[in-house]
Amino acid sequence: MTCQLVAVSPPFCPAGVVFDLDGLLIDSEDAWGRAERRVVTDLGRPWDPAVRTVLLGKGPQDAALALAAHIGAVDPAEVEGRLLAAALTEFGGGLVARPGARALVEGLAGRLPLAVATNSRRVLAEMALRSAGMADAFAAVVCAEDVAAPKPAPDPYRTACVRLGVDPALCVALEDSPVGVVSAKAAGLWVVGCPSFAGEKLARADVVVASLAEIDPSTWPDETHDPWDADPSILKTTAQRRDTTDR
Repeated sequence: MTCQLVAVSPPFCPAGVVFDLDGLLIDSEDAWGRAERRVVTDLGRPWDPAVRTVLLGKGPQDAALALAAHIGAVDPAEVEGRLLAAALTEFGGGLVARPGARALVEGLAGRLPLAVATNSRRVLAEMALRSAGMADAFAAVVCAEDVAAPKPAPDPYRTACVRLGVDPALCVALEDSPVGVVSAKAAGLWVVGCPSFAGEKLARADVVVASLAEIDPSTWPDETHDPWDADPSILKTTAQRRDTTDR
């Protein structure tokens, strides 16, 4: 199925773009689900698919705490170690980019500095980017080890903006989870939400699209290209606009 391009353009000339990784750029959520299921069943508990929603977007320690609470009577540190090992096995089988991800990154590369801000460990993030053919696309990759507090704290996005040398207020974030949207908004970025699970609410995002393949990077203004000059209506995106408060 071909996605229709829509005018999703920030209401300013962006100085940089920061992408989430899992579920946004990389189709890794199924791999994470299999890893989490393995940890739970190896520790003698039945798997509940609803746990996936609870863990979506969480950092390694927060995910381990939530998973340990689900399992019961197990050390979160043990769960974290098991989860990392299981994820490495799953990621080692190969991952692909999400629909539209590579085209969007390639369409913005060279025009704007790009970064990744993820709650994943660096070993997993680098493996995922290599597997999907995007290892060299980003000027900065901020991982769980790089910040004092993971998403939903603003630290990952603030750190990414510092490494790009850009003002967060002039930067765009792309996110697939409520946890990530909260982080990016708290850091002061303008947020495009693209849920990885159907029906996932990203109420605090500034704009929500169903797929990255819907976004036309040629509508994004930069210092040498301002499409608003030719078509001011581009400001009125056909994607769903959201306010900055939860509904």
